[in-house]
Amino acid sequence: MKWKPYYRHEFDLPRTREYLDMVFSLAEEDASLDSSIDTGSILSFPHTALHYAAMHQARVIVSLYRARVEQLIALGVLHLWGHAVSSSLYRQAMSLEEEPSVRQAAFSTLAGAFTPIDSVMHTPFGEILFDLCALPESPVISPAVQGLLAEEFSLDTFFSLLHYYYLLHDHPLPRIVPLYIGMTRNPLTGSFTIAGQIAAAVHRMLTMKTAVVATGDVVHYGSGYSPQEVISGMPKDADELKKTLRDELDIVLTQVIDRREYQLAFPRLDGFLNNDQRYLLPVVAEILGNRGEHDVISFELSDYSHINDAPAPCVVASSLVAYRAGPSAGEKKGHEQ
Repeated sequence: MKWKPYYRHEFDLPRTREYLDMVFSLAEEDASLDSSIDTGSILSFPHTALHYAAMHQARVIVSLYRARVEQLIALGVLHLWGHAVSSSLYRQAMSLEEEPSVRQAAFSTLAGAFTPIDSVMHTPFGEILFDLCALPESPVISPAVQGLLAEEFSLDTFFSLLHYYYLLHDHPLPRIVPLYIGMTRNPLTGSFTIAGQIAAAVHRMLTMKTAVVATGDVVHYGSGYSPQEVISGMPKDADELKKTLRDELDIVLTQVIDRREYQLAFPRLDGFLNNDQRYLLPVVAEILGNRGEHDVISFELSDYSHINDAPAPCVVASSLVAYRAGPSAGEKKGHEQ
């Protein structure tokens, strides 16, 4: 698997190493995430451009290192709607104008979780190995055939930074199990059964020294992301816009993680927020098992107008979120499948 730079941005290795040394030095002074790792929370970090995402990812990596995690299950976003291989199938699956049989066939191809074909990943700092043998047999986990991961980048920077930090400490990496989450909602029925099946497979891999992390850019807003009628009704002031989007994120995370109201939350995730964890969040909620909790540790809007060559506003949220199991297992009321 080849490392893919974020959009047009390549690593300038000497300058990048200097920058990462500084970022990791700051992250080492922050132990606030350590308890999250120790208590089995799922930490979610952004995959925005390096200068927006590096500190969030570094904080997670340092905490994983301090916890001496032996196995790392990394849940990646599969950007089905933006990839040449999958975008036409995704449009078919979601289109109300297509025949149900066509929609079902497209959904079946893109549904579930996918693993790389190759167990080797090439990063700017050398090769890392994936432990694909650790995956249990499951009807909803399969190798990414037909080049489904050829354009996917959501975990690439994280794996590269993880590798760099462990090299700095001359310490072997934990066993890494990557899972890229495809469609978990059946667009014909609204069922999220597949999310539970993926979570069940993850549960079979969990040990006391296993950590689960996830990635996601939880808001895409503005030019190229939002319809003009949405933009025209939103605040123009940067602080007010940030508060509005942050409040909306809290609403949907409460629906998915705290209440497991997947069907209710999906239109807001898919539409207004354009949250690329739209299919991943139900998997996270199912892994947590009981009534979960969410904690938005950091929420910043990163300017993407220069990256996308689009007029402002054009922002992506670079956010660090902890998804935690709730205090009382067994309280599962109104759970939607």
